[in-house]
Amino acid sequence: MMQLKVSLFIPFRNPFQALHLQLNFSDHFKDISTMKFTYTLLIALLWTGITFGQSITEVHMPRYMQNSGGPASNPEKVPYICRVTINGLKVNSTYRYYSRLVAATDTVSTSTSSGGGMYTLVNAATGNFLRVTTSPAFTVNTRYAEFTTDASGSSSIWCMAEGSTSSLFDIGDTVYMRIYLNDGAGGTTAMHRLYAPSPITIMAFDETETHVDQYTGVTPFTGGTAIRSTPATDVSAKNVLMLYDNISGTGRPMAGTVIEGDGVANTIANGYAPFYSSQVNEVNKTWGTIIPNNLAGGIKRIAQYSLANGSEVGYKVSTAGTWPQNGGGTVSTVNTRGGTVNVIVLDGSVLTLGMPVLQPQTITFNALPAKTYGEGNFIPGASASSGLPVSYTSSNTSVATIVNGEIHITGAGTTNITAEQPGDDDRQAAIPVMHTLTVNKAALTITAQDVTIIQNDPIPAFTINYNGFVNGEDVNALTTAATATTAITQSNIAGTYTITPAGAVSTNYDFTYVNGTLTVNASKQSQTITFNSLPAKVYGNANFPAGATVSSNLPLTYSSSNPAVATIDNNGIIHITGTGNTNIAVSQNGNNAFFAATPVSSTLIVNPAVLTIMAENKERLLGQPNPGLSVTYSGFVNNENSSVLTALPVVTTTATVASAAGNYPITANGAAAVNYTIAYTNGTLTVLPLPAQTITFNTLPIKRYGNADFAIGATASSGLTVSYTSSNTQVATVNNGIIHIAGAGTADITASQTGDPFNAAAQPVTQTLTVQKANLVVSSLDTIKNEGQPNPAFTITYSGFVNGDDASDLATPPAIAAATTATSLAGTYPITVSGATSPNYNIAHIAGKLSIFPPNGKDQDIVNAHMSAPGKLRVNYYALKEEKISFQLFDSYGNRLQGAALSASKGFNTWNFEVGNVAAGLYFIRIIGRETTIKTKVVIR
Repeated sequence: MMQLKVSLFIPFRNPFQALHLQLNFSDHFKDISTMKFTYTLLIALLWTGITFGQSITEVHMPRYMQNSGGPASNPEKVPYICRVTINGLKVNSTYRYYSRLVAATDTVSTSTSSGGGMYTLVNAATGNFLRVTTSPAFTVNTRYAEFTTDASGSSSIWCMAEGSTSSLFDIGDTVYMRIYLNDGAGGTTAMHRLYAPSPITIMAFDETETHVDQYTGVTPFTGGTAIRSTPATDVSAKNVLMLYDNISGTGRPMAGTVIEGDGVANTIANGYAPFYSSQVNEVNKTWGTIIPNNLAGGIKRIAQYSLANGSEVGYKVSTAGTWPQNGGGTVSTVNTRGGTVNVIVLDGSVLTLGMPVLQPQTITFNALPAKTYGEGNFIPGASASSGLPVSYTSSNTSVATIVNGEIHITGAGTTNITAEQPGDDDRQAAIPVMHTLTVNKAALTITAQDVTIIQNDPIPAFTINYNGFVNGEDVNALTTAATATTAITQSNIAGTYTITPAGAVSTNYDFTYVNGTLTVNASKQSQTITFNSLPAKVYGNANFPAGATVSSNLPLTYSSSNPAVATIDNNGIIHITGTGNTNIAVSQNGNNAFFAATPVSSTLIVNPAVLTIMAENKERLLGQPNPGLSVTYSGFVNNENSSVLTALPVVTTTATVASAAGNYPITANGAAAVNYTIAYTNGTLTVLPLPAQTITFNTLPIKRYGNADFAIGATASSGLTVSYTSSNTQVATVNNGIIHIAGAGTADITASQTGDPFNAAAQPVTQTLTVQKANLVVSSLDTIKNEGQPNPAFTITYSGFVNGDDASDLATPPAIAAATTATSLAGTYPITVSGATSPNYNIAHIAGKLSIFPPNGKDQDIVNAHMSAPGKLRVNYYALKEEKISFQLFDSYGNRLQGAALSASKGFNTWNFEVGNVAAGLYFIRIIGRETTIKTKVVIR
């Protein structure tokens, strides 16, 4: 067998792409047509649209994406989007494509891997996004997108992808964006597999800088933090955002996402992170993504790109990586540690992402108040309308400097304080505002110290005292210190001379000079003490000066002969310590200029203080024991109290338990104290009469014999218990305030309260209780008999007895009778009852009925008649059943005189007829029914 193998290798521009064709020819080809077909196929492959110079240029390829995203039970996904330009395609041709994420091993041309994760088709022209969750295919239009190349065979597209639980997306791994293309002519197979050369690093949300791999549990990888924005201004939904770690937006962005809403269900059910699903997904003009936790400078540029053409339509930069935070202030993206626990939320109303325009700002800086040298640091108080910090400069640092934003005064004078704000990424520099600060000199008092010398002593050097130095300064802070002079050059003449300070110089102090006195005393002279008699004092008087003076003005020495009465200090202040007499002595021993003075003394008399002991007023009720008696004190001095008494007062009164109401004296005596004269004031014990009390007793309601017991309800104003009596116990009795009705009638109920040790007896109150009779019905029981029988025994019934009463409690029992005999005709007759009496009942007598049946009983019809009154004929008819009948009255000749159609009830029926126009005589009555004819006769009189 002959076999021919032809191999053709056609390299692409991309080193990972090539077409390797291998054709095998064997002796199975029996005819030339087979060879022709093979050669034709090879030529067709070279001639048709398959070209081999395709390449991808990355436009925006974010460096990081979130890892697995997880299922709905572990939702963590956020969108990932990038932009690439595909080159080297057929010109003006429409290609089908989809994008997937692949491992590095699948970036070679021989790999046919379809990649991993989900992908979203982006139609930039229509703005439609379609998330694909099934296997990719060029045969179903919901699994691929299309683009049309330009005249150079290029096209730029957006590619969106998301991870899955595949190990392809292990944390710390890298994946690549791979784009699958058809032939650009409607083909349904992948003719080109291109990939972007930059790796995409997989990371996961974590609150630490690194994240431990969920599979190995060992290798640390970069963790990520969730970041989102509230609805933003100057953005368009479905545009794309890229987040950079540099100001210029060069190089690869850290993250890429889409401005919502894009119509894609980025929900927890689809594995998306809760913060994204609930607060970003389909919320117009919001966005969210993930940024790494190890950005030393944070996110410095957020750029907005047009979905339609990929051009940058706006951006925002932050040199410090801080951004306006939702709710106010700013939030840093430097070295974040938020994960999904502490999501970074930006304020979209502040974070404008249109083309940047620096906003103007102004400085508010009020005039500075004048200060004085020595005052502390103070805040200038300027503010910028932007809220950015304001800085300050001073034109004259010898007057003031700026320390930590505060003005520090360094000297007196004036300086210009300028407030400045240089602007930031969003705002222009503000126009500086300047105000002059005036610092006045501090006040310094310079005083010449008094000096005393002896006649002919040399003039001494004078001492100067300063008061008012600030900032811890002293005389060394003066440019020139002050000097003090006097008008004399020698002290040969005794007298007083002015010491004048002057000559101080300072840039920071204004001076006030105070003269001193130079006293030149004559050589060794006598001195005299003046000490007037001391006034008498009272124990408790305040300290007072002794009042002694000496002609030399030298200090005096004092002493007290009796410290138990008074002491005196070196300044001549006398302090009283008790009553009695003491001698206060004053002396001056002299010095080199004066001889000792003659001592002088004066007697101090200290009288006792007046202490008034007052018996306190008391009161009690008549008949009660006396209360405890007590006193109060008035006149204690030096914070003393009754503990200084050597004998306590005895308090008594003349009142006893039996004393009548009135006032009785309370006296105190027997107290004693060393330093007090005691006076007494009597008190009064008032014996009060017992207070009156009243009874409230409302009118009693009318009751009826048989009513239940009831409470009376009288009360005493004292609150004491009220007792009761009844004037008629046959009508009512009272027990523990409860009235029990015994019979009908009236009874006077009297309420009384006899008082107690604290209350007088109350005036009794009487109310009349009326008890009406109860109602009693006495009835005769209906009875029956037949004609010819004697009357039966009649029965009496009662209705209305109360309190267990019966017929035996009646004063007179009732009588019962009927006006019938054994010969009485059939009919109904009254059974009368009468004669019952009782003091407690209103009695009603109710008659019964005696029914007399025919001789044979109730089983036959019967009629009888009699004159019930002159001209009145009464007919009694006993019917066995209810029926219509005819009544007829005939005379003895058979003439019908009267007739009537009647309705008869079953049982006895009675009718009355007028017969006053009928002559006396014997007449005949006939009752005709449907099945009955009954006759009888009657004598009309």
